[in-house]
Amino acid sequence: EYEEALIERKSGWGSAEILDRVGVRITTLGPGGARIERKGEAPITVPAVPDASPVDPTGSGDAFRSGFLAAVAWGLPFERAAQLGNLMAVHALEVAGGQEYALKPGPLADRFAAAYGDPAAAEVASHLPA
Repeated sequence: EYEEALIERKSGWGSAEILDRVGVRITTLGPGGARIERKGEAPITVPAVPDASPVDPTGSGDAFRSGFLAAVAWGLPFERAAQLGNLMAVHALEVAGGQEYALKPGPLADRFAAAYGDPAAAEVASHLPA
């Protein structure tokens, strides 16, 4: 949300004008999850991963982007990408330091399933190493 407000202030464009220019905008909302806005479509809010245990927010935005962009590169829909982004952000949020978390495919898929359901987890898990 901070970057969203900063872009609007620095560009002098309103929210609708920015969306008109970029077509898709993703805004992270901290414990509120993430909002996906697409030109001409209703926004989608993807809830945050429940039961997060915040320790340090350092790196959580970058972790969100890494998960989101990986899922987009895999050809997954934006909603699934935001879910993976949220999960990655929580992994960063739950440790001290921006890159101190460890990811293992099995536990990652299990937590994804607990947060977003088995079908969503299976879709993401098919792209993770065995």
